[in-house]
Amino acid sequence: MKKIVIGIFTLTLLMHAEDMLFTKGQMLFNKYGCYGCHGSNAEGNGDYPRLASKPKAYLIKRLKGYRDGTITSNRANIMKPFAKKLSDKDIEALAEFLSKKIYMNEQPDEKYYEEFLVGDSSGS
Repeated sequence: MKKIVIGIFTLTLLMHAEDMLFTKGQMLFNKYGCYGCHGSNAEGNGDYPRLASKPKAYLIKRLKGYRDGTITSNRANIMKPFAKKLSDKDIEALAEFLSKKIYMNEQPDEKYYEEFLVGDSSGS
């Protein structure tokens, strides 16, 4: 019985930590004005890509690439000032929030995801 209680308690803590990470990511999305380019629901806006529902690993790789200067493109020049402010924990929180954000349109945004799969460092 003791092991079951400890297991439930641990699971509850993990779920709470994940919720806190999501909430921190949402706060950072608003704090840094990401919605200005990517839309209030991270749905994308004109030339700026959708971020909602993207794979967490993809989002982390891209944000770290912008921050560290390993991605070079016109979009990277726009993103660098924002990404430079982010710690690894901030990036993880943003990626958690964005990856769990529901994208209402059924059409996938293949262009950016394909770049991730082939390792292209251009684009966004």
